[in-house]
Amino acid sequence: MLTVRHAQLNFNPTAAPYSDEYSDCYFSQAGAIEECRHVFIQGNGLHQRWQNNDFSIAELGFGCGINFLTTCTEWLQHADQSTRLHYISFEKHPVQPAQLQKIYQTMAVDQRLATDLLNQYPLALQGFHRLQLAEQRITLTLIFGDALSQLKQCDFEADAWYLDGFAPSKNPALWSQAIADEVYRLTTPGGTLATYSVAAKVKQHFQTAGFELHKQAGFADKKHMLTGVCHKPDKPQHFHYTQKSWLQPAAVKTATKEVVIIGGGMAGFCLAGALAERGWQCTIVDREPAPAMAGSGNQNAILMPRLSVDHDIQSQLTLQGFLFSRQFFNALDAQQNAPLWHACGAIQIARDAMQAQRMQHIVAQENIPAELIQVIDQQQASALSHCQLSAGGWYIPLAGWIVPKQLCLALKAQYPEQIKFIGREKVTALQSHARGWQVITDNRTLPITEHVILANANAVTEFEQSQWCRLHAKRGQLTHIPCAQSNVHPRKIICSDVYLTPAVDQQYVLGASFISADNSTRLREREHRENLTRLKKIIPTMNTSSAGVGGRAAVRAVGPDRLPVLGPIAKEQQFQRDFQAASEGNTRVQYPRPDYYPGLYIASGFSSRGLAWIPLCAEALACVMNDEPAPLSRSILQALHPSRILMKQLIGLQKK
Repeated sequence: MLTVRHAQLNFNPTAAPYSDEYSDCYFSQAGAIEECRHVFIQGNGLHQRWQNNDFSIAELGFGCGINFLTTCTEWLQHADQSTRLHYISFEKHPVQPAQLQKIYQTMAVDQRLATDLLNQYPLALQGFHRLQLAEQRITLTLIFGDALSQLKQCDFEADAWYLDGFAPSKNPALWSQAIADEVYRLTTPGGTLATYSVAAKVKQHFQTAGFELHKQAGFADKKHMLTGVCHKPDKPQHFHYTQKSWLQPAAVKTATKEVVIIGGGMAGFCLAGALAERGWQCTIVDREPAPAMAGSGNQNAILMPRLSVDHDIQSQLTLQGFLFSRQFFNALDAQQNAPLWHACGAIQIARDAMQAQRMQHIVAQENIPAELIQVIDQQQASALSHCQLSAGGWYIPLAGWIVPKQLCLALKAQYPEQIKFIGREKVTALQSHARGWQVITDNRTLPITEHVILANANAVTEFEQSQWCRLHAKRGQLTHIPCAQSNVHPRKIICSDVYLTPAVDQQYVLGASFISADNSTRLREREHRENLTRLKKIIPTMNTSSAGVGGRAAVRAVGPDRLPVLGPIAKEQQFQRDFQAASEGNTRVQYPRPDYYPGLYIASGFSSRGLAWIPLCAEALACVMNDEPAPLSRSILQALHPSRILMKQLIGLQKK
């Protein structure tokens, strides 16, 4: 299921919230805040441990979020201002925001933090949700769904764990041996855990997993509680075939927080913003004279989710990215004089009766919340859009659009001391040195930098180190329709085989053609006519004469499987030697991690979904480069990993 069921919570302002499903209270009647401080903060010795370091806390059972808010308050009071807190919490049945608001109003939590949390609180959708609070000093990754399934999708290393599910007698699944094993796997050596429970099964499972456990004085009427320390050997260097070691992340070794990003479009600037927020110095190099002049140079870009019947990886990434981008744009807007983000909503028109039935089926089968998607008929669609449409379909109220160039400039303005743009410089080569990379352009040689990110679309293949990363070039032409000559004035994004945006700069943007293996950016009258013909099918009453229209053409970079390419770059020849047996399906051999170029990464292949994919992918790569918990599941990260392309090429070689 795409969605998860909300908690069946019974709330009484004079007592602790109660779960009807598990017949248990969400926290101690003696006080949730005091319980958190005693059991989890003191139990894990946090005040002494988080003074001068970034810190990661993981929690089983987000519940009402009291542990999170209490921990945030303590962190902001006691931790160094230059450090960041990463809080990862798992929850099978999230409490509804309206109920959380009532609970917070009756408790002595920091109301600013509580409001910030509620403003970003995610829809009840399965999977990972990344929230950022306290001016991004605190990152909350909320993971909805079955705990064991979701733990297996994680690869972080927590410094401390809060085990705070309902009592083992009420919810034994959350205290199983399988859960304990996953908690152990996801704990850093020397990391700790704390829990209110001293049940015999809990002790047995976590000791078996590898924790050294100790009884401590419990909270209020509980005589004892448990704390534990994780003892584990060094990370393995070789892996079984089923672990897909060729998709393992690179080991992070960062001496300096300096990076050169090749590519000055949305990808380059979102990467720079994510890294600058973490204290990095970022130099963006581009062959164009100004930001966002190539693929990101369109007049506007639309943000919409994509849902499929099977909710495949592309659907998961697009939906998660859609929700993250909205938060990202709203946070950026709060610091701007004029809005960047235009949340106008969108109407997706069904092409025919079969697609209309499929769209209705997805919403009904997955129990999609109305805040995300509503099924509408032709009359409702026409009323919402203020123009006569050919059919109904989906109304997506959270969709909208942004001007890519404004986004890039806003990110540069937000970090003026940390993001530097160098234009009119075509990078011709990357030379490896002991201290990092020398970036050579047609005009100069840049100072050696420890890290380089290739975010230059199809041009990633121009370098020796990444020439194997073959992307597909897909030409796209937009048609600009002057408002003055249009007899239809839509107030929503309207899309089907083409899309039409509300007016921007006195014209409507209609897009777009999709032509393979074509690198030309010259405008073509034929493509204008094709765009307008497809538009006529969804807005039959619209004047679709091509007279007086303008437009723009650019070339998209598309991954070989229509997914982005994100992560470290492996050495091709060594990869072929290391994984030849794997490409033949040999399960008897232990395989190493790939031999990666140190500090060299790629972020490309965002195709026509850049607005949904780029901000989240930039956040994910920044987490990889800083050894932080990722905002994406293991399945998605592996599906985006550059080495998947090398493995497919190697399998292809074996078949020849």
